[in-house]
Amino acid sequence: MERRDLYQQVARLHVDNINQGFLATLGIGFVSLMYQAIDEAHDSVLLVEERDGGVAGFVSGGCGMGAIYKQMLRSPFRLGLALMPSLLRPRRVLRIFEILRYSRGHTLPEGLPTAELLSIAVAPSCRGQQVADRLYRRLEDHFQNAGVTSFRIIVGGTLGSAHRFYQRMGAVSTATVEVHEAELSVVYVQQLLQAKSRNR
Repeated sequence: MERRDLYQQVARLHVDNINQGFLATLGIGFVSLMYQAIDEAHDSVLLVEERDGGVAGFVSGGCGMGAIYKQMLRSPFRLGLALMPSLLRPRRVLRIFEILRYSRGHTLPEGLPTAELLSIAVAPSCRGQQVADRLYRRLEDHFQNAGVTSFRIIVGGTLGSAHRFYQRMGAVSTATVEVHEAELSVVYVQQLLQAKSRNR
């Protein structure tokens, strides 16, 4: 699959299935550019499971958004076009600044891992087939190979199925954080000990 087509499919999967988050409202163009940056930037990764020529699911992770944003700025024309509709809406601009503030760690409790699971989604037709489990374990392997011993996950407080998934995978709730005003999210931490036993 061509990389541009893969980013478009991943973006569509994000917008359709992580639609309670703010990023989905920025549109396919912005989200596609973001996942291209995640794939290309230093210290971040995009892992995809393909099936029948399409994206069955994906997971992304990284050690900070700074390098990802810098990578996006290397395509200023595409970024400007993608953001133009949002820049005309003051409330949306405010939420963009809230995300930037969070990405710099200003709203996070001290002592949390730098590494983070950024997003994970599975196509509806592929659910119930352990696609999410495999992607999660692949991200664990990626972080372990990079010498990471733990990573964090920020989960919206109302996303019950996501909380159950991360708890089942072994992540532990450690704190709450307010990424957007009056919207609490739960911070999970997944330990990655080399000797950790897994049920695969």
